[in-house]
Amino acid sequence: MTWFRHLRDLLTGSPQSGMSLCMIVSEQEGAEIWLDGKKTNYVTPKLVAVPKNREVELTLKLVAHETHTVKISSPQNLTYYYCCMDRIPLRLISNEISQTANF
Repeated sequence: MTWFRHLRDLLTGSPQSGMSLCMIVSEQEGAEIWLDGKKTNYVTPKLVAVPKNREVELTLKLVAHETHTVKISSPQNLTYYYCCMDRIPLRLISNEISQTANF
């Protein structure tokens, strides 16, 4: 991860930085943000620095939701990614357990 002292350091287009700011937002806030398979300790919504013009694997993980994985890439200094995470359907299994327990 690259850190910038001020937002203007990134937005003024310093070509040596080679980084882009990406605002990552999920419909269900609080999803863990993973970049290229590494946990970032960030949760959505969050502004993160990603390499410019390079494909990065973004994974969002949230309890009781399907893991969401996508490849993102941008030549811009500032970009945005939004997703609506699918909920894992829950069902009651108490009847199924009691029926299989009765031999």
